[in-house]
Amino acid sequence: MASIQAVFDRVRSRMPTTLGPRIWYIITASALVACGKPDQLGVLSTYINGHLGPNTQSEKEKVSKQLRDVLMKEWTLVGIPLVVMAVASLAKAEEGLGFEESLSAKWQDPPPSDVLTGRGTSFLQTIYAQDLAPIFATWGSHRPDFECIEKNIIYGLYLSDHSVLSAVEAEAVILTAIMCQGLRAPTIWHLRGFRRLGVSAKEVDDIQKGVEEVAKWAGKETNQWARIEDVTVD
Repeated sequence: MASIQAVFDRVRSRMPTTLGPRIWYIITASALVACGKPDQLGVLSTYINGHLGPNTQSEKEKVSKQLRDVLMKEWTLVGIPLVVMAVASLAKAEEGLGFEESLSAKWQDPPPSDVLTGRGTSFLQTIYAQDLAPIFATWGSHRPDFECIEKNIIYGLYLSDHSVLSAVEAEAVILTAIMCQGLRAPTIWHLRGFRRLGVSAKEVDDIQKGVEEVAKWAGKETNQWARIEDVTVD
């Protein structure tokens, strides 16, 4: 089996430069957690910091906050236990780096509920478009509660917060976490969502191949995963 550092090298080299320099480690972090390897997040952090060069304390802090935001979003997708283990791994790798321990500004003064509902609904509609109403319709008598949670908390509070990660990067976290669980229909919904955010089919394919590198290293079978070629976008 290849070392995890060799996997990082391959994912990093595969990513399209058009999506920015950090997309590779955003999907890698999401994949490690979703594939049941949360203890490797600290290894990823050390690898990233090792490629930043000297005198880059502020850059290291930015990376730390980006990985934190990946985890803040991913707990809604894979659950708290994996994320808690990933946080501990990340914190251990950061020992001695002197990062400030304080509550993020967005939690000190969170947006009011109507703002959360508005931005959550807007991001849902952007990602799902005409797929959204039929999905909600499958929830029967449970729809009011789960639609409320989706719009206000899962999307409103977490997934539509783009103050640290961009909309495209947030969708990369979402798609990666869902793909790694082998969930075909939700994967297709979010492959469409990526395209609706303006990401090209070639860029999405490169992201999928990067995620597969991590998943295969983690022992996941990827042959049955939905692919970008399975998707049409209206």
